[in-house]
Amino acid sequence: MGPQDMSDSDVQGASRPARRLIAVSLIVWAVLALGLPLAALTLNAVKLAGFPFGFWVTAVFVLIALAALAMVFAARAGGDASGETISPSLRLAGEAIGSAGVIGSVGAIAALGYDGLAFPLGLAAGLALLTLIIAPRFSLYPVRSLAGFFTVRYGGLWPRRMALIIAAIGSVSLLAADLRGGALAVQGAFATDYATGVALTTVALSIVWLLRSLFHVPSGRGVVFAALLVMVFIPVFALPMSQGRLPLPLFVYGYGLEDLAALEQKLIVNKLADVRSLKPMTAPFLQLSMANFAGLVLALAFGLAALPYLLGRHLSQAAVKPGAAPRRAALASVWVVWFLLALAAFAVFERIGVADMISKGIETAALPPALVDASGRGWVTICGVASYASTEISAACAKASGHRGFLRLQDVAFSSDGFAVAAPWISGLPPIAFMPLWLAAALAALVTGHAIIAGFLAADAEGRHTGPADAAGLDVRSVVLGIGMLLLALVVAMIGGLEIPALFSEGLAVIAGGLFPALVLGLFWRRMSAAGAIAAMVAGFVVTATYIAGVRHFPVLMFDWTGGLSDAAPGAVRKFADLKVALANARTDEAGTLAYAALWRHAGGIANWWGLKPAAIVLLGIPAGILAGVLVSLLRPARSEDGPAGD
Repeated sequence: MGPQDMSDSDVQGASRPARRLIAVSLIVWAVLALGLPLAALTLNAVKLAGFPFGFWVTAVFVLIALAALAMVFAARAGGDASGETISPSLRLAGEAIGSAGVIGSVGAIAALGYDGLAFPLGLAAGLALLTLIIAPRFSLYPVRSLAGFFTVRYGGLWPRRMALIIAAIGSVSLLAADLRGGALAVQGAFATDYATGVALTTVALSIVWLLRSLFHVPSGRGVVFAALLVMVFIPVFALPMSQGRLPLPLFVYGYGLEDLAALEQKLIVNKLADVRSLKPMTAPFLQLSMANFAGLVLALAFGLAALPYLLGRHLSQAAVKPGAAPRRAALASVWVVWFLLALAAFAVFERIGVADMISKGIETAALPPALVDASGRGWVTICGVASYASTEISAACAKASGHRGFLRLQDVAFSSDGFAVAAPWISGLPPIAFMPLWLAAALAALVTGHAIIAGFLAADAEGRHTGPADAAGLDVRSVVLGIGMLLLALVVAMIGGLEIPALFSEGLAVIAGGLFPALVLGLFWRRMSAAGAIAAMVAGFVVTATYIAGVRHFPVLMFDWTGGLSDAAPGAVRKFADLKVALANARTDEAGTLAYAALWRHAGGIANWWGLKPAAIVLLGIPAGILAGVLVSLLRPARSEDGPAGD
């Protein structure tokens, strides 16, 4: 199939946003998604109803404003959206959230405070960007998937093949995040270990995928996301009520922040916490630098805007009328923002619940059963120990420096994922209040996991099958690919050692770096050629994936080769050299193993480029992809008779 010229005038009823509308909307988007959040240090000097103003802007105002921007744009863009109900937008919202949104966002905010707001902010910004620049044009093409777009737009096999390869790699990371979220939910609901939780989630997801592929089970018309909202909102409203606040977390959010600050001061006074253990909720850029905060937001936003399974299942011409695509994406942003606003507030009240528990003066010899159980499940370590045996924990605490027999804040170390699922439980809520959170996470894992697998298989099968966008049929190739994706994701979730925020953000970063430049240039630039698309995908993907793999898996090698780009202090560089000498001088295999482990751990903290976190490499990966695509397209333009797409 050769490239096709495609414009909005070719498709009846398509939305037709003016260039000026797009430009102004993108400027407003950039101010909301980056400008205001990065100005939080200055804005925090003002208080609003208990909120430092910079925190309120990022946690509440910007999210609402991004959804409003998407809705205004969709209305101004026009197009025939007749017959489009809210159900498709609810399905889109549910698959965009997933268990990574339910657990990952809460855990990130609880663990990082203000800096964790990059996660809900990135999701909201991504759906708004999807509305502004992707939905109006992508839906013009007669395709069922993103891979189909690359075939129709550029012609030939290699643009499509590269898109599938990048989508597969990014999707494995996203699917692993989804399995991990489901596993934590299964742990909570059935008191299993993590390995059993992952296995049960994988089996359940396999069954859902097979049943929906074989029998074309209906999608539920948005009921799943509505149920997800109800289940999550039960603990969201119950937790502040249990702390003496109105069961309206969004309206007592600021007072919750004041309660948390007062509790933490009480812990300091009573010597139940030291200053180093406190993680201020509203102070910006303590955990992430401004560059890393911006990079994380952009990785999530650009990755979501180019997410293959969302585009194919919800915004392709096979799934939506071209005129209804922007409205569907805009409505989905409204549902997602409503959801994220509740989760951000919930994270604050989770922190209050934990601080309140410790403020009561708990003896380490008589720890609450819920806390010991959370430790045994691996959600929290107490005095450096994760165990079901309270005596083992008590013995470890007795050896801790300065311990006086009472549990201190610094003795309790949550994983970000563990915080989300454990905090309501150990805060003393009855099971009827916190059980729905686990059920919601499990349901979200199945919904989004199926979407990831089905979306990729539909993309791979386009051209070999006809039919609806979410069901390509189960031939041998589809079965092998689906099982292969599940097994790879299972391995990553089991032994990868990464938590949901890292798996989710880095999967989206790979998709952003590898696919976003070629997608956007193909939609908006007539001269973009097949060679340029391949160059854009290769350059963006190589920069992004190589950096993530180097930081995560090959830090020693990465620092050896690119240590001059690291922000490591001189002392850290000298220690790296000393550890290498110790490794070279190791005389036994055991000594060599220990020396290499020490070297690897140290390198993991200093192997970076200018201090960038793995997902933040999109700050370099996306420009590299755009530059490569433009230069190669200028040097090797599309043949004039092909008539490339775009305006």
